[in-house]
Amino acid sequence: MEQKFVLRNLRLYAWFQALREPLFWGPVLITYILSVGRMSLSQIYVMESVVVIIVMLLQIPGGAIADRLGRKRAMLVGMCLLALDCLLFGIGSGPVWMWVSNLVWALGYSLVSGADSALLYDTLAVAGRTDEFKRFEGRTIAYRYFLIAITSLSVGYLAGVNLRLPVLLGLPGVLAVIGIVAAMVEPPRTKPAGKHWDVMKLSVLFVANNRKVKWIIAYAVLLSVIGKVWFFTYNPYFELVHLPLVLYGWVFFGLNVVAGVFSGSAGWLAKRIPARVSILGMVALTGLSILAMAFVIAQPMVILALAQNVVRGYIKPFMGQFLHDHLDSENRATVASVQSAVDGFGQVVLLGIFGLVLKVFSLPASLLMLGVFTLLAGGTLLVLYPRVFGRSTVTP
Repeated sequence: MEQKFVLRNLRLYAWFQALREPLFWGPVLITYILSVGRMSLSQIYVMESVVVIIVMLLQIPGGAIADRLGRKRAMLVGMCLLALDCLLFGIGSGPVWMWVSNLVWALGYSLVSGADSALLYDTLAVAGRTDEFKRFEGRTIAYRYFLIAITSLSVGYLAGVNLRLPVLLGLPGVLAVIGIVAAMVEPPRTKPAGKHWDVMKLSVLFVANNRKVKWIIAYAVLLSVIGKVWFFTYNPYFELVHLPLVLYGWVFFGLNVVAGVFSGSAGWLAKRIPARVSILGMVALTGLSILAMAFVIAQPMVILALAQNVVRGYIKPFMGQFLHDHLDSENRATVASVQSAVDGFGQVVLLGIFGLVLKVFSLPASLLMLGVFTLLAGGTLLVLYPRVFGRSTVTP
C-alpha cells in the first residue's frame, strides 16, 4: 500500500467518522419515537433490548466477514443498510415502522462496527504510525461531535415546525458516507484471516484467555451500557423538569461540544493523566452525576448530562488504543466485534431491567438505582485493575 493511499484513507476516514451518524435527530430521538412511533418509554426500552440482542448475535459473524472479505466491503454494505434505516425511520409511523427501521439498523451496524477501527489501525500500521491511533481516532470522532453540536442548535426549531424534519435531514450525510467508504483502499494485512468459523472461534478463545483484554472490554462495556441507558432518560427528564422544546437543541449543542473537546484532546490528556486517574474519574463522574440528577429534580440539573459526554468523548479513543495494541491484524475486526457483542449483551440486560424498573418506580428512583449500580460495578473493576495490569502501570 503506497503512502499516498495511506494519506487518502486517513482523510476519508475523518469524513467517514464525521458523517456516519444522522446529525440532527439526537435531541428529539426519544420524543420522536414516543410521538410518531406511538410507543411508551417502557416499550422503547423493550424494543431496544430486542434489537441489541440481534446486534449481539450478528456482531462476531459481522467482524469475521470484515476480516475475511475486507473491512471496506463490510463497511460499504453496512452503510447502505444504515441509510435505509434512516429513510424508513423518517417516513414511517407507528410501532411497526419503528421496529423495522431498528432491525435494519442492527444489520448495518453489525457490519460497520469493528471493521471501521480495524481499517484505521491497519492503515496506520502500514505507515508505522500505530502510536497515533488514539490521537487520530479521538480527533476524527470529535469532528462528528462538533458537527452534531452545530446542527443541534436548529433541532428544537425544526421539530417545532415538524417533528420529522430533524430525522429526514440526517439522511444526506449518511448517503454521502457510502461514497466516502467506496473511495477508501483496503489496507494489506500481515497474515490473511482463516476460515470464517475458525476466525470467530479463535477470536472468542483469545478474549476468554487474555485477562487484560477481558478487563478492557468489561470496563468499556460498563460505561458504554450505562451511558446508553442514561441517554434514553434525557428527553423524559427534560419533560419532567419542564424544559422548553426549543432548548433541547441548545442542551445537545453543549453536550456534543464537550464530547468533541474530550475526544479531540484524548491523546494529549492520556499522556498527562495517569491511567488509574482517568479510569477512576470516568466511573465517578458517571455515577455521581446520575445520583445528583436523581436526588434534585430541577432544570439546572440538566447540565449534569455534560458529565456523560466527557466520558463519551474520552473513552473510545482512550480504550480503543489500549485494545488494538493487544490484537493481531488477522483477527482485529473480529475481536473488536467480540467487544461490541459483549456490549450488546450488557445493553440487553440493563435496558431490559431498566425498562421493567420504570414500570414500577418513578424516573428519579430509577436513576437513583442506576447511579448506585454504576458506582458498585465500577468500583469492583477498579479494585481488579492493579491485579490485572500491575501496580506500576502508568498508562494502558
